[in-house]
Amino acid sequence: MKSERLTVNEITVREINSEAGMRDVITLRDRVYVDDQGRLNSVDDTKETFDKYDEYGTYFVAYSDAIPIGAVKIIRDSALGLPCESTAKLTVNLDEYRAKGARLVEFGHLVSAPEVRSQGVGMQLMRHGLLHSITKLRATHILGDFFADASGNFQHFYTHVGFEPICEPYQDVRFAGSPLSVVGMVAIETAFKLWREGSESQRKLLHFFFSDLDRRPAPPPTLSAEAR
Repeated sequence: MKSERLTVNEITVREINSEAGMRDVITLRDRVYVDDQGRLNSVDDTKETFDKYDEYGTYFVAYSDAIPIGAVKIIRDSALGLPCESTAKLTVNLDEYRAKGARLVEFGHLVSAPEVRSQGVGMQLMRHGLLHSITKLRATHILGDFFADASGNFQHFYTHVGFEPICEPYQDVRFAGSPLSVVGMVAIETAFKLWREGSESQRKLLHFFFSDLDRRPAPPPTLSAEAR
């Protein structure tokens, strides 16, 4: 892996649909969760937690020079519910959203290799995940389980693009020595409105995420005001 900073053109993100791709996901988990952070003893520790949602998940892996450098898992709603419902005490009832027609998607296990952190890998993965969620899954709401900031609160970055915290900061017991996490949720309709009408920095950031979407055909899925 090159030591200099990556450029956007050097990051390729692929949807994973092969055994080789899944081996890259496992390799990244091992490097990040076991070797670098020491939060898992083995990647096998994920079988009863992360992996039980694989039937309803889609993985995206970022590569540089054919080397896997980051991954994210996009989990559509199912009879199992979403992972955040089993790990955090939520302050909203997701069943009420479901009853009103919401289509919920959760982003999970966003990781990047130690040597490329803070080089835009996570942003590229989030971008692909958002586009997949909107165009393929027709999501109305995106949820994510994010690390809290240094003071233990929901990170400003996520509120800036429309996410709202839906739980108190908590420690994820699936990981040893894990920092505090907070589950956030954003309505796609809200994010699109910020893309059109938000501050300059909000519009610029959301343009990065959504610029490949063609807004001329049908708009993204929306709910009635009572369901939001």
